Amino acid sequence: MKKNKKIISILIGLFLIFGFSNSLQSQEVEKKYVPKRIVVGSGFGFQFGTITVIELSPEIGYKITDKLTAGVGFSYQYYKDSRYVPTYESDIIGGSIFTRYYVYRDFFAHAEYQMLKYDYMDWSSGNKEEVTADGILIGGGYRQWIGKNIFSNLTMLFNINESLYYPYTSPIFRVGVYFLF
Repeated sequence: MKKNKKIISILIGLFLIFGFSNSLQSQEVEKKYVPKRIVVGSGFGFQFGTITVIELSPEIGYKITDKLTAGVGFSYQYYKDSRYVPTYESDIIGGSIFTRYYVYRDFFAHAEYQMLKYDYMDWSSGNKEEVTADGILIGGGYRQWIGKNIFSNLTMLFNINESLYYPYTSPIFRVGVYFLF
């Protein structure tokens, strides 16, 4: 009887070990094929001279489907214009929500709502005032793969909500680098 208990114990132990290792292997296989859905990246830009601009625009998105991504972004821009006396300087800070739909391979349509806050200079009175400006940006672009999970985007957008305080004129060009997680 003791011999049978030992054999049964060994068989149960082997069954548990085999079953546990098999479930770990199946989890690894599942992990291997899970599509990467998180998109993290940033646009950046700079210009130096009479007009100096330094921009950083990080964003994070989620791939709802293989063709549709939605997300949020943050924007910071340092702006300095030496053409005026006194020199005009401002920090432009804002946020946005966006959707991007890949219509054909790496070509995409893009829609975005953006809100910006900065010091607006009224040159007729010489006064600065803090303003908030919003833009509704519509356009498209192209995605260029750099590696398996890294790509860059070139985007051209038009603000269909042009206002006096919105600091950019259409078209707006963006370049960014993105990573899939």
